[in-house]
Parts: sequence; C-alpha cells; structure tokens
Amino acid sequence: MKASVFAVLLTLVFLGSAVAPAMCQGVTSGYTVYVTFFYPLHFLYNRQVTISDQSNHIVGTGMSVDGSMVIIPVRTETPTFWLSAYALGYASGPLSNYLVNSPFWVVAGRSAIPVEITGGDYWITINLNS
Repeated sequence: MKASVFAVLLTLVFLGSAVAPAMCQGVTSGYTVYVTFFYPLHFLYNRQVTISDQSNHIVGTGMSVDGSMVIIPVRTETPTFWLSAYALGYASGPLSNYLVNSPFWVVAGRSAIPVEITGGDYWITINLNS
C-alpha cells in the first residue's frame, strides 16, 4: 500500500514539473514594423520612433538620424490588435545644405494600423506636422 501511494505521488511530481512550466509561458507574437515618413521638400533629422499597442504600452523604439525608414522588431506576450507609431524629430528647409545657420524646427506625427494577433510584417507611413 505504501509503495503504491509513493508511486502515485512520485508520478504527480514528475507530471507537475513537466506541465507547470509550459502552462506559465505566455504566447509570444512577433512583429516587424517598417516605419517611413512623409514631409515634402524638407530634410529630416533625428527621428525618434516609439511603437505602442492598443493599451498604450510601449513595445518598441527606434531611431533614424537621416530621416530614412526605420525597422523596429516588436515582441509581445499579450494579444495585440493595434500598433501605433509616434515619431518626433527635426526638419530643415530644402536649401539648408547651402545656407549658413539654416533654421531647424520640430516635426511630429502619429499613425496606427490594425495587426493580426499571430504577428507579421507591417508598414506604417507617418505624416509629419510642424
């Protein structure tokens, strides 16, 4: 009798140690967000981009020093339905390479897209405003 009770308890311990860690893991979704900017006839500098989910938690950040596209990998363990991108940086006029002490001003913008829960690649274009 004692041997069978001990065998049952030992079996439960082995099953518990194998199943419990698997139950505690979250579902991870992976996204790759390609962020581009639209601000006509101006040069863009030092774009800081922040990616957040539908509950406004920051899930990724990136930076573009020359105003070109930013590729931001995102991993989440909660179901994600929307990703929103916020960009902040500087712009200068079209002739700023030829002027001494050319003016710079702050530009910013936000854009959001619906995403699949399973992850994937997504492209966002942010219209910047001064």
